[in-house]
Amino acid sequence: MAGGRLLVFGTNIFELTKYVFLVAILVALFFVFVGSPVFVRGESMEPNFHSGQIVIVEHLSFNAGSAVRRGDVVAAKFPLDPTHTRLIKRVVGLPGETVTVNNGHILINAKLLPEDYAPHFGAIPYPEIRETKLGSGQYFLAGDNRPGSSDSRLWGAVESSDILGRVSFVIWPPKDFQYVTRPIGD
Repeated sequence: MAGGRLLVFGTNIFELTKYVFLVAILVALFFVFVGSPVFVRGESMEPNFHSGQIVIVEHLSFNAGSAVRRGDVVAAKFPLDPTHTRLIKRVVGLPGETVTVNNGHILINAKLLPEDYAPHFGAIPYPEIRETKLGSGQYFLAGDNRPGSSDSRLWGAVESSDILGRVSFVIWPPKDFQYVTRPIGD
C-alpha cells in the first residue's frame, strides 16, 4: 500500500514539474518574441504612469515593421547609457520633422503640438534644446511630466534602433492593470 502511494506521489510531482517547465518555456518565448516587462522609475511620465508600475513592452509589431506613431509610449535605451538603462517616454517628433521647444511646449514644424496627456506646470529644471531637425530614423521623445522629465529636450533625438517597443499594458500593481491605447492618427 505504501508503495502505491509513493508511486502516485512521484507521478504527481513529475506531472507538476512538466507543467512548470512548459509554463517557463512559454513565458520565456513570450518575453523574447512578444513583449517584456519594464519597471517604471521616477516621475517623468506622471500622471499617466507612476514609479513602481510594471509595464509590458510589446516587440512583435515593431519586429513586424509597424510604424512608430506620434503619441505612442515606447521603451527605449537611454542614449547616455544604452547598455544599462531602459526608459519609457512618449513619441512627440517623427523622422524628418523640425521640433521646437519653448518653455516646455513642443512645436512640430512650427505648429503647437496638442497634448492633453501632458500637464504643463512648474519650471523646466534645465536648459532645453530649442530646435532640432530630426534625421531619417530619429525620434524626439518626451516625458508627460515635462518639468520632471529628462528627455530629448535635454539629450537629443533617439535612433529607431534604440526603441525597444511600444508600451502595451500596465500589469502591476493589479489595481492599475490596463491596456495602453495607441493614438488614433497623427
